[in-house]
Amino acid sequence: MLLAITAYLATHFATYVVVLRHRPGSRREKGIFLYHFGSALLAGLAGAVFAVLEPDQFVLSGMVLVLSLHGIYSLSFLELWSLAQGGYSLSILASVAQAEASGTDPDFLALAVIGEAKQEDRLVALENLGLVTRTDGTIGLTAQGSCIAFLLHTLRRWVQPADPTKATA
Repeated sequence: MLLAITAYLATHFATYVVVLRHRPGSRREKGIFLYHFGSALLAGLAGAVFAVLEPDQFVLSGMVLVLSLHGIYSLSFLELWSLAQGGYSLSILASVAQAEASGTDPDFLALAVIGEAKQEDRLVALENLGLVTRTDGTIGLTAQGSCIAFLLHTLRRWVQPADPTKATA
């Protein structure tokens, strides 16, 4: 089973590198996320089918292993892709290094423009997903956004419960 999931993930990676990375939809964060999400669903479905067909050989721990390995692979892939995009932090570091080398101050105005553009891109993405709305210069959560925020907050509280040594008011 470990060999099968390793081969699957290697094929998944090779497919992206050889075929998909050259396609515009697969070069954006949403496309890459959907590629990995679909693959995780497929791996989970295959694991569930195998668990039904071979219940003596494939137990819950096998399913957890498959999904855990896929999760580690996907998160690593997305993180490395994000870093390769030359994010805002890298722009700041490059600007500071260039300014130090030339004995000048960094161009903070240009960095602010980059930061504002990245913020606007994120807001547009959240609007397109129906999670936020803008009214009179104010950004607010939609009903769907509030629901997702609640679920994420609940998940965070579940995995990181309150410290019992701290008094609550």
